[in-house]
Amino acid sequence: MTALKAGLLIYTGALWLPGLFCLWRMPRCPRSGAPAPPRRVSVIVPARDEERRIRPLLESLSRQRRTAEEILVVDDGSTDRTAALAGALGARVIRAPARPEGWTGKTWACWTGAEASTGDFLVFLDADTELADDGLARLLAAHAARGGLVSVQPYHAVRRPYEQLSAFCNAVIMGSLGAFTPLGDLLPAKGTFGPCLAVTREDYLRCGGHVAVRDRVVEDMALGENTRRRGLAVACLAGRGTVSFRMYPDGFRDMVEGWSKGMATGAGGSAPLARALMIAWLIGSTSSVITLGLGLAKLLPGSARDVPFAVATLACYALYAAQLLWILLRIGSFSPLTALLFPLPLAFFHGVFARSAWLAKVRRVVTWRGRRIAIPRRRSR
Repeated sequence: MTALKAGLLIYTGALWLPGLFCLWRMPRCPRSGAPAPPRRVSVIVPARDEERRIRPLLESLSRQRRTAEEILVVDDGSTDRTAALAGALGARVIRAPARPEGWTGKTWACWTGAEASTGDFLVFLDADTELADDGLARLLAAHAARGGLVSVQPYHAVRRPYEQLSAFCNAVIMGSLGAFTPLGDLLPAKGTFGPCLAVTREDYLRCGGHVAVRDRVVEDMALGENTRRRGLAVACLAGRGTVSFRMYPDGFRDMVEGWSKGMATGAGGSAPLARALMIAWLIGSTSSVITLGLGLAKLLPGSARDVPFAVATLACYALYAAQLLWILLRIGSFSPLTALLFPLPLAFFHGVFARSAWLAKVRRVVTWRGRRIAIPRRRSR
């Protein structure tokens, strides 16, 4: 094996470490122990054309061991039976007024729900999430322990083969916040996870709520950053055992559109150190695939055989596959085969990111749920 080949393997192997660092620990919501302080809990669900997805959430809310005092579904201009279904399942339905200029649909729906709610504790849930039977109690316990704004990335329920392609997208989103490193709270998370947020009304208003991030396509990143600037704690937790979701169940095209909506924009708002480390990890993952191809080429008839190099490239590839499996088992019900064949979801990630960057930086507009959303230029501070 030549020095060049050895250097390539060392370089690729070294880039395995950033993934380990950024996704080292994934704290979850604690089990509810001592009774939480008495609160009036309002659950707010922004919903646009969610007839096919909202039932599991509302049914899970009815099964809670610690029930919410009110459940508000904010109908954001749905063209299907979202509002009728939500009302039939016991939610209080609010039709969002005409969206003012400068707001995105979700931020306007969340703010509308917050204004209409009566609770002193607010839980924002995306319509495609589903709580475990003690999920609400766990969210309250997590907030009692950490205070401020608690955000939880739902456990990804993967059911159809094409959904396996989201593997790297999920891992990169979680790693880029800087919330799961061995440094713990010494390296504060940059943003939050938008599908599940828990906060007192007082703190929500103190940090400006969704008004402060009204024009952001990736409002969760901006919300976490804004909350920290106001001196409040931000906790980012993994959702296994508390809350889950099934992302983009309506097919491959829906999944591409959903991930493209905010990936590049969100990357720009992530923690700089974590972002750099995740980029390095992605480079290493890609390099491991390339080096494996080079190594296997050395075993083909007519080539200059280099068995040690081929074996070393296979070991390097296996190292990345094992690491990805370790990550995926904690963030979703992904198949081990997805980790073994990780070049497929890796290629999907690169393709979606490139598409997202083109939409965000060139066209400056994305489409979601039939609505065109203009991407504003980042405001200077």
